[in-house]
Parts: sequence; structure tokens; C-alpha cells
Amino acid sequence: VFSHKHSSFISTATPKQTMIQRSLCSILLTLLVQSAIHGLFFANGQFGVPNVAKSKTSSTPLPEGLLESVSSNGNNADLEQLLVDINAIVEKAKADPQTQEMVLRLRSEMAKEVEELGEKSVDEILSGMKEVINNMKLIDYLFKDKERAVAEMEKEGMIEDTHLDHYRKNPDALEEDTRRGLYFQFITLAVVAGYFD
Repeated sequence: VFSHKHSSFISTATPKQTMIQRSLCSILLTLLVQSAIHGLFFANGQFGVPNVAKSKTSSTPLPEGLLESVSSNGNNADLEQLLVDINAIVEKAKADPQTQEMVLRLRSEMAKEVEELGEKSVDEILSGMKEVINNMKLIDYLFKDKERAVAEMEKEGMIEDTHLDHYRKNPDALEEDTRRGLYFQFITLAVVAGYFD
């Protein structure tokens, strides 16, 4: 559905971060394509990032690897907000039966790809989750004008030519597919990070 030319809507990454993002993007793109083939891409939830900006606590504990990484990186507001956002999405996802089924199928039908992602460092996984969350937040803004969103995503090379006509006629489908794709990427990274253990 989406082109791999651009992995995010806005990129301000350093060359090293760009290389890491491309590596994660490549693995996630493989997972996304294979999930469509295997029928994993079915979660109904309209999961964006819940409005938790003022919240500073979460009831979902950090997986052990993330806890060590966060401890070594010190306390900064951006990291704290990232963890609040991650936990808010994970809590909703854990309550969704379709997401739970997707997690089980991810582990069984795409174990090799999930294992490959698991070889990435904790910082790389957190960076990938941050990028996905940022894109989730941008979706609401981007799709305020749906026709313009299609045009902008086309201009950026984010839509494959074979799907362009369909999305021009039905921009709501592009929004839904974009949200589902981002949600799938987030859940995949959350599985790798240990949030569903």
C-alpha cells in the first residue's frame, strides 16, 4: 500500500539515526507486507495516541530492557512523555481482543521477522516507537483535509502508483490504511520491546 521511500512524515534525524531508521523501516515494511499476505492486518481499533499529555504516571510497567535504557539515559521530559504515550497505547491495546489475537499471530506466523527486530538495540526500538507515535500524532493534522493529504502523500512518494487512483477516489481509505499501518508497526515494536510478555 505505502511506498518505502519515506519512513516518516517529517525527518530531522542525524545520519546515524537515519541509518537506524532505515534498518528498522526495512524490517517493519517486510512485516507490514507479510502481515497483509497472512491476514494479520485486521485490528479494528482506531488507536491513535490517547490524550495523555498532562499525565505523568502509567499503570503498565516498563519491560526490563527498556527500564535499564531509560535509567542510563537519565530523566528528560521528552523521554518521559514518550513512555507515557507508549504506555497509554499499550494499555488500550491489551484490552482489545483483536490486538491480542494479532500479537499471537505475529509471534507464530512471523516469528523470524520479530526475532530479527529483537536483535536491534533498546535505543533503536525506542527510536522506532517514537517515530511511529510522532506519525500517529501527525495523522490527525494531516487528514483534516483528506484530499490534500492524498496529494501530499503522493508528492512525498508515500503511496504506491498501483493504489493511487483508489485513494484519490476514496481518501478515507488512505486515512484508515495509514492508521492501521502505523498501529501495526507500533504493536510489532511493542512486542519486541517486551510489552506483551
